[in-house]
Amino acid sequence: MKKIISTLIICTLLLTGCGGNVLNHRNEEREKQSKIELYSVQDDKLLKTIDNQDAVKQLLDTSNWEEIERLSSDLIPEYKMLVYQEKTLLYGQDPNEERDYELIETVITFQNSKYVQEIISSNVIKNMAIPEDAMTFYYKIPDDLQKELDEIIND
Repeated sequence: MKKIISTLIICTLLLTGCGGNVLNHRNEEREKQSKIELYSVQDDKLLKTIDNQDAVKQLLDTSNWEEIERLSSDLIPEYKMLVYQEKTLLYGQDPNEERDYELIETVITFQNSKYVQEIISSNVIKNMAIPEDAMTFYYKIPDDLQKELDEIIND
């Protein structure tokens, strides 16, 4: 009997969770917007803000980034990209109203290098304390992305 009741409760919770998106289709919530603020690491000066969604997606497409275990200690940080995303629409908020942005990650590039450091912000995982080193990743980026990044910086 306990197994039947437990199974019914689990099924009810599962089906309730599956039906949660039905209400969102009425409001047709738009996709969250993102932006990148590009800073010089040397003087912490804002160089550029990128808010074109195609450019943001292209810069942050990690599908052909090669993850590596660690970076060489002789690398010198050059640029810092702060990646922001619109905050989630909460119940009762107007979907057409402009929303605030929150930091979701920081990407650091290094001088004369194809390596980057990605630090996922603690804002991404709510209600859980995760050490920063567990949220830090290292990558080797492809040549075309390095060229594109150089063009954006020098534009």
